[in-house]
Amino acid sequence: MSLQFDEGTYTVTKRSESIRLLAKEFALLYFLYQNKERAFTRSQLLDRVWPLEYPVERTVDDHIYRLRKKLSHWDEVHLDTVRGYGYRLAIRMNKAVLPSNPSTLDEETRDVVHELFRKYHLFGQGKSLLTLVNQQDALGIQIDPFYQQYIHFIMGDLKWLITTDEVLFEERFYWLLIFVHVLIEPAETLALYEKVLRSSALSADRLRELRILNIIEVYAEVGQYQRAKTQLLETHRVIQTDNLVNFKLPVALSELYVELWGGSGERVEEQMEILRAGLKDAPYLREIGRFQIMEGFWLLRQGRFLEAEPRIDDGLDVLKMTLNAPLYIISAHQVLLFMVHQRVQGRLLTKYQQVYAEIAKEFGVPVYGQQIVDKVRSFLSTFPPASDLPLM
Repeated sequence: MSLQFDEGTYTVTKRSESIRLLAKEFALLYFLYQNKERAFTRSQLLDRVWPLEYPVERTVDDHIYRLRKKLSHWDEVHLDTVRGYGYRLAIRMNKAVLPSNPSTLDEETRDVVHELFRKYHLFGQGKSLLTLVNQQDALGIQIDPFYQQYIHFIMGDLKWLITTDEVLFEERFYWLLIFVHVLIEPAETLALYEKVLRSSALSADRLRELRILNIIEVYAEVGQYQRAKTQLLETHRVIQTDNLVNFKLPVALSELYVELWGGSGERVEEQMEILRAGLKDAPYLREIGRFQIMEGFWLLRQGRFLEAEPRIDDGLDVLKMTLNAPLYIISAHQVLLFMVHQRVQGRLLTKYQQVYAEIAKEFGVPVYGQQIVDKVRSFLSTFPPASDLPLM
């Protein structure tokens, strides 16, 4: 099924039925139709449909709302909201013509699959995620296109992330930014993250995540302990205000990481007890793996190297099992950073240098790492500097 657009009359036609639109409604629908199945943020849509004007993001929402009303009886045309990102247009089969698996068109089934995908991700069940994605036809389900793309990030598919033309670079930028953490020195990572926070390169949700979570551990790695602690106070406030329940354990782990780098032994022990209690109620594999590694860090800090080694190994094994490549690679890299910080030398340092090298090679870091750094910096350079804007 295709649509025909008449720019002279702002009319869109499906088969023999036509609908007259306002000028900007027409321009917005035409742009989304030309880029079917691609998601765009409100800012991106403003840049493309209102390039010489200065509307607010609410303008996009209003136009989407009106288009949905006008196109509501065209069952094949869907203006989808992409959670936490923006909008996309999809053309789907009319429900009157049933596919081999009718469940793929059932809204309730889609909601269940979406929740199942979210739960598998939350619990760190990477193999379960892959099964959903790879067995969609057999299971009679349809994975949201956003998650079809997201799985490339989780699996550490650096080649796809840096070379694909299926998805706009703007949509891949945040994922690539996460990998940058292991590709350059912590001080360079911090400078890059701060530049991003002062730009409009990310959606509001992504900016929030970078500000309240990702940057905290980098502060610790460059020795800015007090700055990390200050940001953690802000982070807890945002979690409470925005009801970000799923952020609590990852943030608690970041807080432990900060204490391991610059806090007292008493503060470390207190935070470890908080996490032990939290993990009993929420035994998520990703968080368990990271916690085991940080238990190893605590033992390293006390000079108990023989005890630290199996804890770190166990943690890396658990993260490998989750198939969460970004967390696996970053954690292996943080092992090296912490050992250098603690002046660990000899066999143990050599071992984990080799461990990281093997993990990095497995995911193509030596091949694609520099390309990622160059592309991220090049993309960010297209945004005007805004040094007068605060980071928080």
